[in-house]
Amino acid sequence: VWQSHRFTFDFDYYHIHFQNPYSSVVDSSGEPVYFATASTISQGVEFETNVVIAHGLAFYLNGTYGSARYVDSHRWVANTPQDTEGAGLTYQWKNWDMGIFNKRVGKMYNDNGSVNQAIGIDPFNITNVYLNYTLKNEGHFRQTKFRLSVNNLTDAHNIVGIPTPASSTSNAPAPGDVLTLLPGRSVNVAVTLG
Repeated sequence: VWQSHRFTFDFDYYHIHFQNPYSSVVDSSGEPVYFATASTISQGVEFETNVVIAHGLAFYLNGTYGSARYVDSHRWVANTPQDTEGAGLTYQWKNWDMGIFNKRVGKMYNDNGSVNQAIGIDPFNITNVYLNYTLKNEGHFRQTKFRLSVNNLTDAHNIVGIPTPASSTSNAPAPGDVLTLLPGRSVNVAVTLG
């Protein structure tokens, strides 16, 4: 970790040996079935930085690159992306604070009930924005916050998982596949009383 008045930087290397992990599949009745899997090794690097560009304006950047694989087969652990990247701009001025962030999740895999790393999930992005206003007077409502956020600004609907594939012997798309999609755009408004 390195930090100065206008700049922070963090770099990490990790190597984790998990013993006794478990996974699950959904059976024909729709109920989850949990089972023990082989040990896994997760390893990789991560960096993060925040740079003050001008008074109140900052740039944030984060990235990871790594792997999570089963020790016995060297196949990918389900739902573990090889890389992620995030970038954002934030601005604070008097009682206002606002920001926009984009996160990219790299390629990952789902299992199909009998085979690890059976179904590839393509990379996807999500962009979120927010606008906050804080009352800073000395009255009864001091530190009350009004918040507006828009999640998935671009209204993307990428496939982010296939938890229940129609076939346990093939990775080909099938009409019976149950897909998990990125939720559509949402707008949230909140008030937190001070």
